[in-house]
Amino acid sequence: MLFSVKALMLFAIAMAFDTAGNLLLKLGMNDFTASSLPIWRGLLANVKQVIASKILILGALSMVCEAIVWFAFLSITPLNVAGPMASANNVFILLASSWLLKEHVTAKRWLGVGLIITGMLFVGSV
Repeated sequence: MLFSVKALMLFAIAMAFDTAGNLLLKLGMNDFTASSLPIWRGLLANVKQVIASKILILGALSMVCEAIVWFAFLSITPLNVAGPMASANNVFILLASSWLLKEHVTAKRWLGVGLIITGMLFVGSV
């Protein structure tokens, strides 16, 4: 199946928002400290800390934007194609976390990325 330019643009924008959102959430959570208070008071302190984090708020907003764009993509793409194509977010997040966050990626994970890309090519070309 060949995608229209509109569908490809929506897909790329959705994946960009998803990747950015996940990176921002990870960066925000790196600064998160667990409270040493009893669990019920600690939970409230943690919620306050999350709400006060600009990075976490930006990550959450990015995820909301991704959902909105994904809805538009779904409106013009068959679900049996769009669903499997959503696995591209795994590839983009792995690449971004490796490059930007300097996280180690094992050979087995790189092999998995290759398999995901191969599967997406099969699904997208049918």
